[in-house]
Amino acid sequence: MFFIRLLRWLLGWVRLEAEGGFPERLMNLVAREEMEVWDLYRRGETLSACCPARQYRRLRRPARKAGMRLRVRERHGAPFLLRRYRSRAGAAAGLAAFFIVLQLLAQRTWVIEVRGNDRVSTEEILSVMDSLGVREGENLADLDIPSLQLEAIRELPDLAWCVVNLQGSVAYVDVTERIPAPELSNADAPSNIKAARDGRIVSIETYTGQALVQAGDAVAEGMLLVSGVVESSAGPVFRRSQARILAQTERRLEVRVPLEETQLLPTGEEILRPSLRFFTLEIPLFTDGPIEGQNALTTSRHMLRAGGVSLPVGIVNRRYALLEPTEIQRTPAEAAALAAQRLEERVKKELSAAEITARTESGRLEDGCYVLIGEYTCIEEIGVEEQLLIENREVPEPSK
Repeated sequence: MFFIRLLRWLLGWVRLEAEGGFPERLMNLVAREEMEVWDLYRRGETLSACCPARQYRRLRRPARKAGMRLRVRERHGAPFLLRRYRSRAGAAAGLAAFFIVLQLLAQRTWVIEVRGNDRVSTEEILSVMDSLGVREGENLADLDIPSLQLEAIRELPDLAWCVVNLQGSVAYVDVTERIPAPELSNADAPSNIKAARDGRIVSIETYTGQALVQAGDAVAEGMLLVSGVVESSAGPVFRRSQARILAQTERRLEVRVPLEETQLLPTGEEILRPSLRFFTLEIPLFTDGPIEGQNALTTSRHMLRAGGVSLPVGIVNRRYALLEPTEIQRTPAEAAALAAQRLEERVKKELSAAEITARTESGRLEDGCYVLIGEYTCIEEIGVEEQLLIENREVPEPSK
């Protein structure tokens, strides 16, 4: 029924009224000539019916034979709608241009989204995709996905898998990041454990290998702590040394902050240069010339969104913060505060794995700088495994 109504609308139809004469004779004549009428009813002396617009003229002859007078009451359908707006040719041309542009745009990809990445940045993935031809405004229907996958993984070694899925005008770059393989310990490879730095042994737990030191012994950097050569009744046996060795160490960190120095700092002046982004076209909304001098660029995008997807239409703001060399002069107190802050940052970074049991910090002015020295007594693990190289001899099997 829907298709019948659609066809009638496309071809046009009218509602007519017939008065006087003999309605029954008119209906007989219409049926004899196989004319199409519907929605027929009679109200008093008036007969109302609908017929296709192209058949209305054919109804006049049967109406005259039946002594009835026809009159059109309503006109419906595309032909009458187009005739109503025939004086507005621009609207019709615009509508046609809209559908043509819409058809052209539907064949291209305007939104590219990356999914599944955590450690690898989205910007890095999009940069590689752009070099491989996956960019906004391109027709990606003929994209060679297997070749693209191999090239992307070659360019991004931290990815284990990459594919481009097209959904309408949106291209989803689905990636899977590579999981680093754990470093497997080889129990058959003999090794020694040496000291990573000077210290005094606090505790030692030997799991395999032969311990050469004990709690309370002083050790120096590079000293052998656990040997992979174990003496047995059958002779020396070579093993992989495993142990947990805690030692008391002395660590020294130094930070220098100059009282006078020159740095590039913002002047407080900022230049905003917005652009209108329409798909791949970017229209500048400014008339200024090139920016002279050093500056720091910050870019922000304000794009339209539909259904949670960012569309390639919106405003791109580029802010240039002007920089100039600035002489910085600090008082000793200000230099001391800055040095303390930087020293604390180094402590958190370099001594994060150590337990600090005592600390002393001292500062002084030296050659125009404030020098802050921190000395720390720590408890930390100092054992470093080193492979035991054996040349020109057979390695006896470990005794059971």
